[in-house]
Amino acid sequence: MHYATDKKALDYITNPDKTDEKLLVSSFGCSPETADLEFSMTREMAKKNGMDKGDNLAFHLIQSFKPGEVDAETAHRLGQQFADEVLKGKYECVISTHIDKNHIHNHIIFNAASFVDHHKYISNKRSYHKICRISNRICYENGLATSMPTGEKGKSYKENMEYHRGTSWKAKLRVAVDKAIWTSINYEEFLQKMQLAGYEVRQGKHLSFRAPEQKNFLLVPALSESLLTGNFHF
Repeated sequence: MHYATDKKALDYITNPDKTDEKLLVSSFGCSPETADLEFSMTREMAKKNGMDKGDNLAFHLIQSFKPGEVDAETAHRLGQQFADEVLKGKYECVISTHIDKNHIHNHIIFNAASFVDHHKYISNKRSYHKICRISNRICYENGLATSMPTGEKGKSYKENMEYHRGTSWKAKLRVAVDKAIWTSINYEEFLQKMQLAGYEVRQGKHLSFRAPEQKNFLLVPALSESLLTGNFHF
């Protein structure tokens, strides 16, 4: 069953219709064709070496670019650089570049266990913001737009206090968004998770959400579909 879960996700990101007949697919530490088996073997070795199995088999990153700002080959090269800097050569991964939509975007799926030291990848808010900073820097260095959020900025004192008390609408929405992102494999599933959490979804240039007892929609511009740059796991 773990094989099927890995395979389903890997088959999705390496779909020939999305990756120019798989010309825009590469990997590190494994072969794209057998990555699900290799991921599993590494996790089994890690278990024997004392790694806690945990809930995550692998992690899924998405790096998107604005329409027309980059060609497919450049996007793929930047995706490889992104993966190299995030994973530091310790985790098997498959990188694919999708060109089936008006915005080119990279998918990176990497194993939850390291094939070098068999340590588990630590996924938390700090590691997520580090990933965002790496992607934004790579984009900036190549003259491309950056859109991955790197922290909480510009909150008023009142909002900051409410955030820490867990009573702010924005704080509650951020918690719901983070939870949905980290438990979804694609954009459509993310939207479904938000609706199941009780939020009304309004799509347009930017995404916005409204809780049942809330008067106004709250905007989440960094999660617009055309600029979707997220971090999904399965």
